[in-house]
Order: sequence, then structure tokens, then C-alpha cells
Amino acid sequence: MPKKQPITAPLYSIGDLVRIRGFGLILAATDVEIAIVCREPYSFKSIESYHELVYFEWWCYDLIIGTQLITMIPENFLIRIKTDEN
Repeated sequence: MPKKQPITAPLYSIGDLVRIRGFGLILAATDVEIAIVCREPYSFKSIESYHELVYFEWWCYDLIIGTQLITMIPENFLIRIKTDEN
């Protein structure tokens, strides 16, 4: 069975500077909000069962914060930081 990718395209790639926001700071267990994406995005899938099966899928990223590697941060907890290279 071929592996399917999420419907949406990932927003970030290796080397992007991002800000962690909201619940993402709790997941990362840090007070530092600035990070660098250090791995290509990968899809995380989950099936939850409440009254019916619900299928969740989102892009996740591994980040470098200082000297620490933070893994599997969902895309919706990240904001791109625009840099002026001029």
C-alpha cells in the first residue's frame, strides 16, 4: 500500500528560523521561543476514538533551540520569523 502524504504542503524547511507559540512552548519544555528547523517535515498520524473514529494528521518538525534538540513539534505551533538579509 503506497504511503499517502497530507493534503496540505508543509510550511517550513531545514534552516528556517521559527518562533514557538502557545502550547508548543509547553511541548518543547523551554522558555526560549526562537528555534531553527533542523529536519525536513514529517507527517504524524493519529486515530482517536470518542463516539466515532476521528483521523488526525499534521506536519511535525524537529527544532534546535540553543544546544537542545526538540522533536515532533506540530506545524500549528510555529510562526516563521522573516529575516532581512540585506
